[in-house]
Amino acid sequence: MLELYGRGVSNGIAIGRLSFYSNSKNDVPKYTVRDSEAELKRYRQAAKKAKHHLQQLYDEACKHVSKSESVIFQTHIMILEDSKFVETVETCIENMHLNAEFAVKNTAEKIAEIFQSLDDDYLRQRYSDIIDAANTVLEILMPNKNEEISDDNTPVIIAANELLPSETISFQNKNLIGFITNKGSKNSHTAILARTMGLPSVIQVKESLSRFNGLDAIIDGQNGRVIISPDQKTLTQYKVKQNIYLKKQQKLKNQLGLPSVTKNGQKIILSANISTLEAIGAAKNNDAEGIGLFKSDYIFLNRSSCPSESEQIEVYKTILKSFEHSEVTISLANLSSDKKISYLDMPPETNPLIGYRGIRVLLNNKAVFTSQLRALFRSSVHGNLNIVLPMINNIEEIEYARRTIEDVKLELKAKGQEFSKNVKIGTMINTPAAAIISDEICRVSDFIVIGTNTLTQYTLAMDRENQKLEYFYEPYHKAVLRLIRLICKNAHEKNKPITICGELASDTYMTPLFLAFGVEKLAVVPSKLLDVKAVVRDNDTTDCSKILSRL
Repeated sequence: MLELYGRGVSNGIAIGRLSFYSNSKNDVPKYTVRDSEAELKRYRQAAKKAKHHLQQLYDEACKHVSKSESVIFQTHIMILEDSKFVETVETCIENMHLNAEFAVKNTAEKIAEIFQSLDDDYLRQRYSDIIDAANTVLEILMPNKNEEISDDNTPVIIAANELLPSETISFQNKNLIGFITNKGSKNSHTAILARTMGLPSVIQVKESLSRFNGLDAIIDGQNGRVIISPDQKTLTQYKVKQNIYLKKQQKLKNQLGLPSVTKNGQKIILSANISTLEAIGAAKNNDAEGIGLFKSDYIFLNRSSCPSESEQIEVYKTILKSFEHSEVTISLANLSSDKKISYLDMPPETNPLIGYRGIRVLLNNKAVFTSQLRALFRSSVHGNLNIVLPMINNIEEIEYARRTIEDVKLELKAKGQEFSKNVKIGTMINTPAAAIISDEICRVSDFIVIGTNTLTQYTLAMDRENQKLEYFYEPYHKAVLRLIRLICKNAHEKNKPITICGELASDTYMTPLFLAFGVEKLAVVPSKLLDVKAVVRDNDTTDCSKILSRL
């Protein structure tokens, strides 16, 4: 028996035979072609077939996951149709007389390198989309001879160096019960698909996995543990754990369609906290009652110019239409110098966490600020929009932002552009300073959102990404909880709705305390919505109030 460890990205326990999948396209030949026109035709035919195959994958994915998760395959089609991608490939073939396989691989790798160099983890993982799209073409130009992963009904755990979204979805209906990979990220499309399909997955395993092909294995997706050739005692223990987990999951599924109401009848709105459009499907599938927070940052990052209003409108409109009967809260871009924003004057800072970011950047870059506001208000006709101001520290920032908002509304009205008259403007409280003056902030805000991640960081003066501080980082610190309680108290006194977001909102250990605080709305990551709902339905707010004595 051998134990391996990695990072669990999709919970659950899988017990079955390990099958190593070799998806390497590293051995792509490079040679000179005599007939460039014929090679160009060969590339174009392969690209056409690849796009047709991707459309089929999209249709197949829609049967297993939501359309918003399946849209990755349409994104791959867009990559193959991108003018820069096509032009670079065809230039390699026509002018350099190189073979189509090498031209496709070389072009994809150059573009992917740009994404891999980015600081933002989500965007850095988008390099796999470029490679995956290119591999679809390469598979047609030089077919992979991989054997079927299973020729009987044996449950199979796929092991690979790395899995791409097209491969993940293509394994459906082949006795697949889980994934193990050497590479990957929790934000990758493959990890998202694995979570959505309910397949236990462990990534970033250090050992070479090919040598375990054909052996029995166990995946513990929650603890990031992989057991090769388990002994009978371990196998029995994990079968018991698997049964307990499956019963718990069935209990959670039974929450679908049930109202998020406490035992004593208190309604709690469980909305979703998302950062990308791809998470919309998971939010809807887990009974999200709207979007409690959508972080718009990624629209503005790693590009040479500010996104146009029309680009932004497409994103905001998609979210609003997806939840047209519920509230959607969108945060203005929380830009900072630690993010790649070449079109703004963002000089490097020693400590960007407490530097030039959030509302400070927007107020100093009026063109970017007003462009986003115009896009948001023009999108507001498609749903029930709330706008939240990020990183507020004083009343003057809110008042200046509100004056700018009124100017934008007057401008839109003068141009005859429609917008909703019911857009609410709220404040994100995520600094101790804002928490302490939250009584004043509530006076000039339509609603309040508490950003628990940054509030915790600033209160404890600790970077939660710093591994050396992991032992000291205490999200349940009394100082943090007392600040949250103070904000809630002030919001209630001013009769302003309050939402808690961040990791604490998805932490079921904290749910009873938030009920005791009188919180009406939680913005939860989609995968935890049913867990939180189960706790809400299992508690009585009057009983929860007894917890307050501990603070």
